[in-house]
Amino acid sequence: MDYDHRLTKEIETLVVREGVDLFGVAPIERLEHAPEGYRAQEYLPDATCVVSIALHLTNGVCDVWGEPAEIGKSITPYLFYGYGLLNWELGRIANLVAKQLEHKGYKSLTFPPTWVISFYRWYGRRDGELKADFSHRHTAVAAGLGELGWNGLILAPNYGPRVRFNSIITNAPLVPSPMYDGPPLCQPEKCNYQCVRECPTQALSFHKDQKKCDIGGRHFEYVHSDIIRCQYAILALVKGSGSFGHQEIPPGPGKMKNLREAMENMNPVDKAMIENDFGLVCGDFCGRCLHKCPAPLYENITKTSFNSEVSLSCE
Repeated sequence: MDYDHRLTKEIETLVVREGVDLFGVAPIERLEHAPEGYRAQEYLPDATCVVSIALHLTNGVCDVWGEPAEIGKSITPYLFYGYGLLNWELGRIANLVAKQLEHKGYKSLTFPPTWVISFYRWYGRRDGELKADFSHRHTAVAAGLGELGWNGLILAPNYGPRVRFNSIITNAPLVPSPMYDGPPLCQPEKCNYQCVRECPTQALSFHKDQKKCDIGGRHFEYVHSDIIRCQYAILALVKGSGSFGHQEIPPGPGKMKNLREAMENMNPVDKAMIENDFGLVCGDFCGRCLHKCPAPLYENITKTSFNSEVSLSCE
């Protein structure tokens, strides 16, 4: 394929101008092991690559996250600036990229940033584990923006897991980005699996049921997450999720029946928050595996500008 360096640079310049912190291009071949029915080329048969973009959650928003009773802590900055607003911004910028590529004569397709809407097809298909229509996280790895951490989140240089992603599938001949090949970004032996220890629902484990995947010829392993147990924290039902919820989770693997019963007894303040603006203005509660991850502290890297990290020369 004859790559279009000038068009790639044009798209990079567009997303930088709009505030994106990380940008990369994953050739379709690196995502060949995606689950059947959820692959980029199944949505866009002549797809050549997927553009990955990311926005960084400011450290202040993450560091101030805490429980309602804690002095000097608040979950509301994360709900809006770390999730709700970032979803809007990522969707808006991805749409601009898709329109720009189509203006140049190339087909483009983008999905919303991952949230409940992302799982609509799965709810009807029920084909295996819960999965979004398209994986922005795995695409980010294939585009060189970071690596999968033990908790299943993407860890990026300088930012750790404090990033959110979106993707644009296209048949444009964009220049592939190299995959990340630096020091390990997730070092669980250093933090003693802090994400596992921080999880208020015990949805993560130290070694049980590891998930495995191959991306761009590289093998990744990360912990299997009990999605239903995780939902107790996301939906503000348990202590430690940054909410007023203090319900108990029955022992063992999470069960949807128990989760539904817990939702019927949701704290009125949390319920009002979720019913009025959840997902639009605000996002998931909890996020302890993101906020408490020490990955950004592993390297004393001088923060560099976006352009010096990822810019492509035109040829």
